[in-house]
Order: sequence, then structure tokens, then C-alpha cells
Amino acid sequence: MPILRKPTPNKTATLRWAAIAGLITVGLLTGDKPAYAFGVTYNFTVQITSNAYEVQGLLSGMTEQGSFTYDTDVLTPYSSIGVIETSSEQYASASRGDLTLTFNFLNNIYTEKNDLNYGDKVYEPDYPAALFTNGKLTGLDFLVVPSLFQPPQNALGFRIYKDAFYAGAIGSSASENGLQVGTVSYINAADIPAPPPPSTGVAAVPEPSEIGGAIVAASVLGFWIKKAKGKR
Repeated sequence: MPILRKPTPNKTATLRWAAIAGLITVGLLTGDKPAYAFGVTYNFTVQITSNAYEVQGLLSGMTEQGSFTYDTDVLTPYSSIGVIETSSEQYASASRGDLTLTFNFLNNIYTEKNDLNYGDKVYEPDYPAALFTNGKLTGLDFLVVPSLFQPPQNALGFRIYKDAFYAGAIGSSASENGLQVGTVSYINAADIPAPPPPSTGVAAVPEPSEIGGAIVAASVLGFWIKKAKGKR
């Protein structure tokens, strides 16, 4: 372990000023650096409002849950065939690695890799995607069509598109997305209040210092009461 030398009296001022100059330099250098991006997580809930697929176990009143996380600095203007339509529409894409998601639907867990068009890069945006307008979330576009290449093969296909939920999806065209059987709501995980700590039902035990303080206070109070009685 290296031995640190103590500065001599005539070197102390020099070292102090050197340290101050170093701190100023570090502050100037770090001040010019952009802030790092961070992941934002949303939870979403699918509320089923139809019995159109009750044979498959999808009943009105059921709720299914999911969540997704995206990076804040990767929102890309939405374009069609390479032409930007409007700068107000943006997206974050899963196939580029900017978006991860999970969705528990009828006891099956689906992720971004289950999307019908995941990784094929044929469409813009690359699916699945989180969609935004002027930086504000409008919802997911997530399409799952079970097939020989997309297990589970006997599962019910579905599509989440913004605030609408479709079941019975068999393809990527609008006519093949199935019927709208529910709605989708989103909430930023940071806005969910933390649950209160569980109650143990046991009264708190006072600390020894609290007990000692109470004894001293009681003794002082008794002394002044006796003294007051003696003056009557």
C-alpha cells in the first residue's frame, strides 16, 4: 500500500489552489456533456368488453396486464417509404433494440419478439413500436399471429393498437386484425404511488434513550412539585 506524504507548510497553499483549479476544470468539462438517456417504463391494462371470443376463454370484464420500456433519446420521426410525413409523429422500435415489452394474455407471456413483423424491417416503423405525438405516448402497435413459426400455435391472435384491443388476428392487413373486443390504458410506472408498508400489529418498543429521558423528566417534575409544596 503506498504511503501518502504530508505536504510541508510551504507547499500547502500550492496544493490547495491546484485542487480548486482541478475542480473548476472538471466542472467545465462535465457541463458541456449532454445528459444520458434513461429508460421509461409504462404499464398497460387491456379491458375486455366483448364476449365474441368466449369459446377461447376471453370474457367481457376480464383484464390482462403488460408493460414496456423505451429509451428517451431514440424517438424517431415516423416515415412512410423513407419520406417523413410529419415531425409530430415519432416512434421507438423493438427490433432496433429501443423497446422491450411483455404482455400476459390468456396465461401466455408474449414479448416484443412475438410480433408478426419483428426484425423483418419491411415496414416503417419496425414493429412492434411505441407511438408518440409530440413526444407524448399514444400507445403501442403490437401484432401477434400464432403460427407454425410463432408458438403457441393454438393461441388466440391479437393486436394492440394505441387504445384499442383486437382479438382473432390472422394477418397484418386491417381486415385480418380481428374484432375490437377491448380497450387499452397506459400509466407511467413512475406515477404509481408506492404501497404503504405492511402493518405488523405490534406496538413500537421505545428506545433505551427514550426510556431514560422519560425517567429523568419524571424525576425533575417530582422535584419541582415537592419544592412547590414546601413553599405553601
